[in-house]
Amino acid sequence: MQPDCTCPLCGAVGVQLPMSLLPERGMVVANGKFAILTGSEALLLRRLAEVFPRILSKEALLEWMYQITPDKEPELKIIDVFVCKVRKKIEPLGIRIDTAWGKGYALAPGSRLEVVSEAAE
Repeated sequence: MQPDCTCPLCGAVGVQLPMSLLPERGMVVANGKFAILTGSEALLLRRLAEVFPRILSKEALLEWMYQITPDKEPELKIIDVFVCKVRKKIEPLGIRIDTAWGKGYALAPGSRLEVVSEAAE
């Protein structure tokens, strides 16, 4: 059961919020708290949420995040850096990214995020 809280978007009090990722706002909302993410961090978390509970390799995450500018693709190690930064922001919310050694990363069981898109349909 999610705790009642104040919505960080509209200010409504006593609402129950699901564990949600709002990528356009760079915000994660869970367990009555929220965290702000950079654009790259939100992209990474969005992809992990979309494929939950599957494991994504670093290569797949790198390709997903840099598909727009493939000629400027950074080193593979940048994925580890983003995962480290995102973990620090989301773990206080009760959301965890697990490492599958030699395979990649996945959202932990119980960390399922609903991706809420605000883009015009």
